[in-house]
Amino acid sequence: MMSAFNSVPFKTTPGGGAPSVSPFASNAGPGLPGSVAGSSPPGMPLPSTVLNEKPPGGGAAGASSSSFASPEDFETMVGDLRRTFIGWLKKTESDLRRERDTLRQERQSFEEEKARVWKQFMTEKTVEYEKIKEERRKAESEMMTALKQVQIEREDARRKINEERGKLDQEKEQQRRKHLLEREKFRQEYEAFEVERRRIVDSNIAAETMVDLNVGGVIFETSRHTLIQQSGSYLEALLSGRHPVSRDRQGRIFIDRDSELFRVVLNFLRNPAVPPTPRDDSESVSVCKEAEFYGIRFFPFSLVFAVGGHNGMEHLRAMEVLDVGQQCWRPCRPMTTERTYFGSAVLHNRLYVYGGQNLDYKALCETEVYDCLRDNWMLGPSLNVPRRNTCGAALGERLFAIGGFDGANILSSVESYDPRMKNWMEITPLTTPRSSALCSVQGDRLFVLGGTRGERLRTVETYEARMNKWEAFSADMIEVRSAGSSVSCLNHVYSLGGTDNSQQVHDSLEVLDPDTLNWSFRKSMTLQRMDCAAVVISDSIMVGGGQHGDVLNATEFYRPELDEWQAGPPMMFPRYGHSYLLVNL
Repeated sequence: MMSAFNSVPFKTTPGGGAPSVSPFASNAGPGLPGSVAGSSPPGMPLPSTVLNEKPPGGGAAGASSSSFASPEDFETMVGDLRRTFIGWLKKTESDLRRERDTLRQERQSFEEEKARVWKQFMTEKTVEYEKIKEERRKAESEMMTALKQVQIEREDARRKINEERGKLDQEKEQQRRKHLLEREKFRQEYEAFEVERRRIVDSNIAAETMVDLNVGGVIFETSRHTLIQQSGSYLEALLSGRHPVSRDRQGRIFIDRDSELFRVVLNFLRNPAVPPTPRDDSESVSVCKEAEFYGIRFFPFSLVFAVGGHNGMEHLRAMEVLDVGQQCWRPCRPMTTERTYFGSAVLHNRLYVYGGQNLDYKALCETEVYDCLRDNWMLGPSLNVPRRNTCGAALGERLFAIGGFDGANILSSVESYDPRMKNWMEITPLTTPRSSALCSVQGDRLFVLGGTRGERLRTVETYEARMNKWEAFSADMIEVRSAGSSVSCLNHVYSLGGTDNSQQVHDSLEVLDPDTLNWSFRKSMTLQRMDCAAVVISDSIMVGGGQHGDVLNATEFYRPELDEWQAGPPMMFPRYGHSYLLVNL
């Protein structure tokens, strides 16, 4: 601005007067600096020189001769104008700057407001979107829940229908089997009747009421009723007239047997409530063999003994017997040594228990023998190797102690006892060391199932006595089992209870089909049991005792033809690691 004013050319009048300001007069518009005739910019006062000058003489001459008194006045006026204009410019610039700052602030405020509104809008949009999304998710969840509920109800309905169908099929199959069994029973009875009718060869014997017998040279006279009171016995068959009989010179029936032993049998038949009481061990053996020859039983029911074990606090010597008629247990003479996890079997109507453990010994080798007629325990020959958790069985005329634990190692060795040799002898060992195994006898083979060798097993191996050889069986059990029980019933091998590698105690029962050689599950027990005992009574399986948290005294019976369990009488003492032994005497 200052340079613009400094560069303006000033002209002097011809009379040597003051310089002319024609550039301002001719170019500047109203209100601009330099317009003499016009008004000054707002707020810009005119220079005092201009204000004080008056044209001399007035009129046109005054106008043409208007001039400043001196150049200094003109410079003063120009300086005033310059300062005034610069001040105005600065003020205007300041106003513009303030206006610009105001606009900038308003713009910034507007942008901030815009950003805030946009942010609020986006937030509300996001919230609304999430709300809609959540409502949609809830709707989908409700729909899926409803769909799942419909599927569950449909599956429940299908399952119930299948269960009902299964029950109906099972009932139908049971009825069919029942009718078949009854039909077969009637057919067998009819055939037996026809056979008996055709086999009567001596009608006189069948009609006699008093009978004379010559037994080993001694004459016995008794009633026909006394001799035939036990159906199926040799004496009943002898007097039925169905068999040819030997006679002595006087026509009496002749039996070539020991007369003293026959006298014992005959006295029992005259008074069946009192079993014979032999004087010593040898007489007891002889009486049992003689009764077996005649087909005479001294007790109306099978004798089931619960022997030894542990009650949760101590090892037991106690033994009890099941009274089948009264459905209760009764105490018997205890063993001489308390023991748990022992082997046991029945041979010639005697109970044999061997091995096991007690508080004094980790593994026992002693054998005890129980005489049922004399109610007496005797010491038997000791095992060659002390062993506990061994399984015992009787096959043919021999006893077996199979595997076990000797206190340091799991055993594969097997020992056999022959009563004629009166000692134990080692035979071919198992193919796999086993402790706490299950065993049972089916036909002429000995089955050993499961057990543990460090890990619990489900494999099976069998023993052929004639070949003295163990072989791995082709079909393993379905479940891993150790410390369970196994029995043979109606030509089928059953395994039940026990535990597996995950410490799960089983209540399951599985059976081996002898035709297909496949295992299948049957109805499970009502209780989970390990270290339990099992025995076959007639056509039922009884299992009892064992442990699962608590030591059990409960028993239950399984009927294979009905595939059902029934509760049995509880034992007098809770036990585990015990044995059930059955004697038909």
